[in-house]
Amino acid sequence: MSNELNVANCPRCNAIFQMNSRNLCSNCSAEDDRQLHLIESILKRNRHLTTEEVAAAASVPAERIRSWIRIGRIRLYDYPNLTDTCDMCGGPLRKGKLCASCTTKLENDIARMNEQEQLMKERLRAANNYISKK
Repeated sequence: MSNELNVANCPRCNAIFQMNSRNLCSNCSAEDDRQLHLIESILKRNRHLTTEEVAAAASVPAERIRSWIRIGRIRLYDYPNLTDTCDMCGGPLRKGKLCASCTTKLENDIARMNEQEQLMKERLRAANNYISKK
């Protein structure tokens, strides 16, 4: 059995810490918990705030709020105006990683590429199937 400690540098403050599931040092984890508690208390007073309004009221970057939404630490079902952002276009998003229009565009692009690939295979097959006369 090894007595090695798994240590790393905190991605936020660069402090050395023993690895944990949150990948943050204890000070940054405590600060995250404090900010999350503050956000929850702000939302309890007005559940109709947008992500940007909550970020301004809590002095927390909107991107951090969106990351908490994405990992499930903030649940959207009670807060109709909180949103994440689409990974492709950056538009508002309530679930998943892509909005409906980007999903449709991506599906159409894939279908078009599959059609083009099928046509290329058929052309190759037709070019290789010539009949020679003797």
